[in-house]
Amino acid sequence: MKKYLSILLVLVILFSFAACTKGTNKQIDPSSSNSASSLDSDSSGDTSSTLQNQPSSSESDQADSTQFGAASSSVKPSSTAPGSQASTPTVSASSQPPAAATVRIVIPEGFTLSQIGDRLEANGVCKKAALLSTANSYDFSYYSLISPLSAAANRAYKLEGYLFPDTYEFYKNMKPQDVLGKMLKNAQSQIGSKYSYSGMTADQIVVLASIIEKESGKAGELQKISSVFHNRLKAGMKLQADPTILYIESFVKPNLIGDINRYNSLYNTYKCPALPAGAICNPGVAALNAAANPTDTDYLYFCADKNGNYYYAKTLAEHDANLAKGGIVIGNSIQ
Repeated sequence: MKKYLSILLVLVILFSFAACTKGTNKQIDPSSSNSASSLDSDSSGDTSSTLQNQPSSSESDQADSTQFGAASSSVKPSSTAPGSQASTPTVSASSQPPAAATVRIVIPEGFTLSQIGDRLEANGVCKKAALLSTANSYDFSYYSLISPLSAAANRAYKLEGYLFPDTYEFYKNMKPQDVLGKMLKNAQSQIGSKYSYSGMTADQIVVLASIIEKESGKAGELQKISSVFHNRLKAGMKLQADPTILYIESFVKPNLIGDINRYNSLYNTYKCPALPAGAICNPGVAALNAAANPTDTDYLYFCADKNGNYYYAKTLAEHDANLAKGGIVIGNSIQ
């Protein structure tokens, strides 16, 4: 009996020892082998041992959640949570530079440079004095329409006639040369080489068109008026157009310093032998077309009454009769 008890006691001891050994093995951290492998791979440069000693998927998931949980909680996420502000800085609308203010300006047919300057200054585009000065001093010869005028020292305003009537959008406080350049670019497109007449230069057509523009506001009369001027030029007669005098008196002299009469004989068509030294306004398409395409007539005179009726004559006697018939005061029409 004592023998069996001794055997049973030995078995219990062995079983207990085996159980303790198994429990101790389960408590070993599998990551210890990985850590050793990692250190080995760092020192040797070989990463194969690390890959071979990775734990199973379940163990790896558990290791990730325990080993990297604390570290990941201290690292800021790269993406932002819903409803939070973006990490990339944004520029608020209030910090954006304000858009430059613009203004729409209508330049009617027949406006002079002086009138254009008044309108631009009134709308905050540029100063009139600066515009007038720049029109004569700035080199715009890169426009083919303007390059022939570079030697035109007798013109009151070199660009007069080439600031094409239109509706423009300008910035506030523009440089005068930019304002003029915009208008000249439009003239280059609208006039270009579209208008021609035998024996006349492009500038002479513009100058004649400017006189026609100021002589009548009726489109139906422009080509007949043009015929009178063409016929007088061919006959060697003075044009005797009153608007050429009014141009100097009203739109040139008020802007001059020094000798304010220096352009009188150059623009007064009662004195100068043919066309004036330069345009007296900025003509529109209808006047330009009339200058290049006059009606075929023998008229040498015309006049208009206060009701807008026009009278044409071939001789001075017929013209005098028309003046009397229309109650027209001498000096308000061609003589």
